[in-house]
Amino acid sequence: MKSWITDGRRSERLPHYTRANAGETLPEPASPLGWTLVWGRGLQGWRRGFVGFGIYHEEEVAGPWPPFAGMFGGYFYLNLSHMRLFGIRMGQTADQIDTAFVGQRSDTPVYVAHPEDEDAELTAKAGATVQRMLGQSGFPEADADQERLRRIRRERPDLTQLSAAELVAHARSLLDEVETTFQRHVESSLPASVGPAILGPLCAGLDRPGAMLDLIGGLGDVDSASPSTGLWALSRQVVTSAELTALFDRGTAAVERALDGASGDVKAFRDAFEEFLAASGDRGPNEWDIHALSWEAAPVQVLALVDRIRHSPDDDSPAARHRRLTERRERLAKEIRDALPEDVQPVFDAGMHASQVWIPARERTKANCVTVINEIRMAVRELGRRGVGAGLFAEPEDVMMLLESELDDYVADPGRFGPVIAQRLGEYAGLRELEPPFFVAQDAQTAIDTWPRRSEDGITSAGEGDVLTGVGGSQGTYTGRVRVVTDPASCEALEPGEVLVAPITDAAWTPLFLVAGAAVVDVGALNSHAVVVCRELGIPAVISVEGGTRRLRDGMVITVDGTKGTVSVDGVPAALAI
Repeated sequence: MKSWITDGRRSERLPHYTRANAGETLPEPASPLGWTLVWGRGLQGWRRGFVGFGIYHEEEVAGPWPPFAGMFGGYFYLNLSHMRLFGIRMGQTADQIDTAFVGQRSDTPVYVAHPEDEDAELTAKAGATVQRMLGQSGFPEADADQERLRRIRRERPDLTQLSAAELVAHARSLLDEVETTFQRHVESSLPASVGPAILGPLCAGLDRPGAMLDLIGGLGDVDSASPSTGLWALSRQVVTSAELTALFDRGTAAVERALDGASGDVKAFRDAFEEFLAASGDRGPNEWDIHALSWEAAPVQVLALVDRIRHSPDDDSPAARHRRLTERRERLAKEIRDALPEDVQPVFDAGMHASQVWIPARERTKANCVTVINEIRMAVRELGRRGVGAGLFAEPEDVMMLLESELDDYVADPGRFGPVIAQRLGEYAGLRELEPPFFVAQDAQTAIDTWPRRSEDGITSAGEGDVLTGVGGSQGTYTGRVRVVTDPASCEALEPGEVLVAPITDAAWTPLFLVAGAAVVDVGALNSHAVVVCRELGIPAVISVEGGTRRLRDGMVITVDGTKGTVSVDGVPAALAI
């Protein structure tokens, strides 16, 4: 098989693509229905956002699939050429964009200038947009979106009572919201990068480069970190109840069974658990794809997270961490500001303001995207549940192997698609075994029959004394034992104080940062989810550590330097050294 059914073609005008940051958004191969139904409209929202902001003329990005992203081998790619272009039109260089998004890599495709890359009219428009947005004290449009989407969630119809055609119609009725929320995410992401861009050089000029990370941490009201608060409260219910502690000691499956018909402390926990799912059930691993299991779709995931968090000491609560980080940020901000020349202090103030407004705003727009995606997910899962009942496939999410263009025909004759879905499930499972190239810069690289299997990647484990490099995302230094976790649903082995080493992180990983002493992540950037949440919880983090999950092994002792962006291997267990 050379390609997958949803694969696209490389853009001739913007030909280079990367998995950098893309792997955090869609770490697994995208489901056909998730890509064609949700992302098909979502990318139109991106188009509206970039055009409205002033990055593109509308005719440059016309068409049903704007060139901001690509799909190769079922894997989501961001368009590196597009990122370079918007950087250039924002007054930066291609090299600066490469450093920010992919780090210092020897295999980065060479930037080739195009005569239309620079556009004075668009640069002026984008600059005016940035100035206007940086003058704002909030992003009321995103707040209004949040309130509207919460109402949609509260007023969700009883999906079990809808016909198959009505379920499809309900899912499609939410696509305007998809387009709007994706547009807002673009609009907020651009000014969110301005604060760190201002503060970084100012701190470096005072020979305190790591201070910038503390200045943009502990901001509070960050939606991607908010599930930690609810999960912490659930964990403290367990800690303070002998009945709940004994129940959790028996395993999460026993807890899940006990919640039905519960009484006493178990009933109180069940009520709080249901409230948490109502507030945060739209989050979960791989949450940008409707094929994935949100916490609402598979609540046992939440119980596993609570089980890990209950072992953390009380003074590690999100509230206590926030107080400590806020005090440190305010103290540091005064020190840095006072050390700057008087005429530079207003620039520092602008950087602080931009960070405090737009980093949380960006996380809010992301949360809004996830909320509407989950509403579509739950409607389509009900359609899938009926397919399971009819014996067409094994799991409700298997229906996501359909294309959006096939939905109506499926509703008319579900049985006809049983063999189609079965074949695609097999092919889809094969995609998950492949290692997609980090960059796609030529057509030959899109042929997936040339991609290596993950089991054959040839990466050897790190040895004592090795230093892995990445990007420092959350300041501080921490030494601890490695715990590689590739799926937050399988986090039972993570012990308090261990270093969490993960391939990517999204909201489903957030609670594990309450347990870990530091984090090392294969992919990410300065404003990616992992580092935003690590900064909010005050643990060191190094991101963009190429092959980190395969070079670092359980039991190794490593030192994570979130300021320098390095991971040093201090010790290797004898069993691994053989």
